[in-house]
Amino acid sequence: MGFVREIAIQTTEHEQLIDITQKVQALVNELGITDGFVCVYVPHTSAAVSIHREVDVADRPKLDEMLDNINPDKQSPHYTKAALVAPTEVLIVKDGQLVMDPDQRVYFYEFDGPKHRRVVVYLTD
Repeated sequence: MGFVREIAIQTTEHEQLIDITQKVQALVNELGITDGFVCVYVPHTSAAVSIHREVDVADRPKLDEMLDNINPDKQSPHYTKAALVAPTEVLIVKDGQLVMDPDQRVYFYEFDGPKHRRVVVYLTD
């Protein structure tokens, strides 16, 4: 059986990185998912989601530089950045826990804030 839930996010900066790992895990716990899948989807053209190692604040400018270098003419930069990072991630749940390296996190990317955003999460056992 599948469940659809939403995570509400209020961003406070024009470009912002928010760790949503615990919110996704909380949904797994709330629904009692023991073994299954979680699909995390951002239904916005200027926001995205990604799984990668925990980001130190000092690393954030490096990511911004990389994304800016890919789109140097700055045409629709927030849409381009969101498309490059991607709107969807899929995770496996095993024994009630997200299957991730201890250093990995699920991040929400804001590229055109501040805005009220939502992340749609589909969970299945």
